[in-house]
Amino acid sequence: MQLMLSDVAYTYPGATDPILNDLTLTFPDGWTGVLGDNGCGKTTLARIVAGEIAPDVGSVTQGLVCALCEQGTENPPPSLPDFAIAWDREARALKGALGIGDDMAWRYGELSSGEQKKLQVVCALWTRPDVLVLDEPTNHLDTRTRAELLSALKSFGGIGILISHDRDLLDALVRRCVSFEDGCVRVRSGGYTRASDAAAGERAAAAAERSRAKSELARLSAEQDRRAHEAARADARRSKRRIDPADHSAIARINLAIYTGQDGARGRLSAQMGARVTAAEERLAAARVSKRYDGDLWLTARPARRPVVAHLAEGEIPCGEGVLAHPELFVGNTDHVALTGPNGAGKSTLLRALRRGLDPALPVIDLPQELDAASRERVLARVRALTDEERGQVLSTVAQLNSDPDRIRAGAEASPGELRKLMIATGMLDGPALIIMDEPTNHLDLHSVEALERALAAFPGALVLVSHDARFLAATTCIRWEIEGGAVRVRL
Repeated sequence: MQLMLSDVAYTYPGATDPILNDLTLTFPDGWTGVLGDNGCGKTTLARIVAGEIAPDVGSVTQGLVCALCEQGTENPPPSLPDFAIAWDREARALKGALGIGDDMAWRYGELSSGEQKKLQVVCALWTRPDVLVLDEPTNHLDTRTRAELLSALKSFGGIGILISHDRDLLDALVRRCVSFEDGCVRVRSGGYTRASDAAAGERAAAAAERSRAKSELARLSAEQDRRAHEAARADARRSKRRIDPADHSAIARINLAIYTGQDGARGRLSAQMGARVTAAEERLAAARVSKRYDGDLWLTARPARRPVVAHLAEGEIPCGEGVLAHPELFVGNTDHVALTGPNGAGKSTLLRALRRGLDPALPVIDLPQELDAASRERVLARVRALTDEERGQVLSTVAQLNSDPDRIRAGAEASPGELRKLMIATGMLDGPALIIMDEPTNHLDLHSVEALERALAAFPGALVLVSHDARFLAATTCIRWEIEGGAVRVRL
């Protein structure tokens, strides 16, 4: 069994350019990872595969049962009512494997985003589709639940398509990666690390080829100039315009050169060089290297003058049906703190308490876990109100966080990942001394995760991160606040 897309193209209503164009792909049994920058068309591909939208042109394999787990969890999965009352062997096994309580399906609107995501994925697995498409399935999931989800996904026997920024999940699950790059699609075997290493090797080879092509073009251009000068001098020598008609000796020498072709050969060699230079220019144009932005976002950033930017006195905070006990907590002006714990342990509760004690005058970038419609509009309204200079700074930051500033400049609809980058970029205009981020890698593509990882690691001020991405936290933080069993423990 396999799923085929042939010459597929799709353009969103009102858009001038297609988001997918002339796309031909085959998805075999097993898991395939789909990689690419925000806005490249990964989610559009997922919706076409699932039959939610039809391509403008091209064809998709028909007759396969497809299930799609979208990024968002606002809408309950269609099969939730049936799954809630199901007691077959597979339903019981899935509920046990992922810790789904008997009442959770009936309380979907009251659950945390992580618990909703578990139900979303479990319902899709329970329907046993031929094709299962998961769009960022580990958003909001804690470490233990990610391990449980991986085990459940490994048991799926159909065609699996995984769109994810979770490097560990991709390495553990997928057999091949489909990557959207520079307007085309490349397929590489293995998980993320193997495919990423292969892509890095290809970029290095392309850079070396481009360097060789530039050197060859420079050499041939210099040779072309030399031969052109020689040909010009030969033409001058062959000219009889300035020769005295009575100077028979000079006329004889010119006639001999023309007869033997010695000077004419220089002209032919010069003409031949033109073709070689053109070929070298075409070779250089073909040697493209993917652009990556690795600049320093924080050239003008400074830590706060005060040694402590956030403080929470020892105590207990109401959390769910119980309390969350914590010691006295400090965030120094250069501390990078990771806040970890299972879903529902109280991480967001602790963040809210920490925010309440902040000095209103302290410049802060505060990125919530999800942006509601009002927040999205506030971000876009601020972008529209920027001066030309500020807009240039914001677009430069967005580029360094691995999004195309031209899309935003052109007024294209911003994806969730692009909105997060805009929040960071506009917040940087205020000279932040503290950055608070709740699940900052949700909705970001892999290159954007890596770009944000580099940026936050280099941030000179204070940082508080909530994340379940172990690689991300290891690279960006040095202090850990762990929530376990209703209590907070500080580890250095």
